[in-house]
Amino acid sequence: MEEKRSEEKCFEEKRLREIVQRMVLCEAAKAGDRYVPVMTSARHVHLSRRDVERLFGAGYRLTKLRELGQPGQYVCRERIAIETPKGKLLLRVLGPTRDETQVELSVSDGFALGLALPVRMSGDLAGSPGCVLTNGDRRAELKHGAVVAMRHLHIAPEEAAVYGVKDGDMVALAVEGQRGMLLQQVIVRAVQGHVLEAHIDTDEANACGLQDGQLCRLVSGVGASALEPMMCRQAEQGASAPKPPAMLDVSGEPRRLLTEEDVRNAADDGYRRIRYAKCAVLTPLARDMASDKGIELICVE
Repeated sequence: MEEKRSEEKCFEEKRLREIVQRMVLCEAAKAGDRYVPVMTSARHVHLSRRDVERLFGAGYRLTKLRELGQPGQYVCRERIAIETPKGKLLLRVLGPTRDETQVELSVSDGFALGLALPVRMSGDLAGSPGCVLTNGDRRAELKHGAVVAMRHLHIAPEEAAVYGVKDGDMVALAVEGQRGMLLQQVIVRAVQGHVLEAHIDTDEANACGLQDGQLCRLVSGVGASALEPMMCRQAEQGASAPKPPAMLDVSGEPRRLLTEEDVRNAADDGYRRIRYAKCAVLTPLARDMASDKGIELICVE
């Protein structure tokens, strides 16, 4: 009983810290500094009621171990295995049960199991590979359901308004640090009751050295920005379209993040100089790419 009270106290303290952090982050977002906490999602499985009973017995109820960041979601004590002709991995079960079983793995897990896993949003399982789930001598065969979860951002609608995003938007996360990188194609899930938190998988977190809960800058418009390839637009306009200017000027975007890909695209479009604001952020790889491509970087006050 004492242990349970201690766990509940720790959980409430954690929730209070998260509430305070979200309030601070929202105030910062109003001033233009948009940061979100990012969590690593390890391999796991969401079971349907039917598959719970297949794997644990008729009438079995999953046992809650601890709450997750999103309200109503929790880690269960139960573990099962996924098996293919090429390998076997243990999976943690997450609750509550769903209408359809969904196995979420990393690309590396897929290689180990011999599965060609599509990158999907939660619930989009059509055409995904099947597998066998086991618990001792019990088994459940799935016709489909194994996926790599798409990077996504949970956010409440009122917070989304402050951050300048909406449900379904595609954004990016700038991860700072020794192995920093820009994680693109992060889909916004602005749903009432969601808690501000982005999710990536273990492959992605390991690649950029991200720690659970690390704050990353939210970047909008990546891939559809002023650095968008201009030659495609010119092709649509016809061969007589004017050539792009020698200098790309993004100095009007003071908090702009310039990446290696941005500089490469600019070079491919024929730009020889890039002018940017003093408070813009240039990644080290962007500077290296500029040097390789012979592009002059001009910083303006």
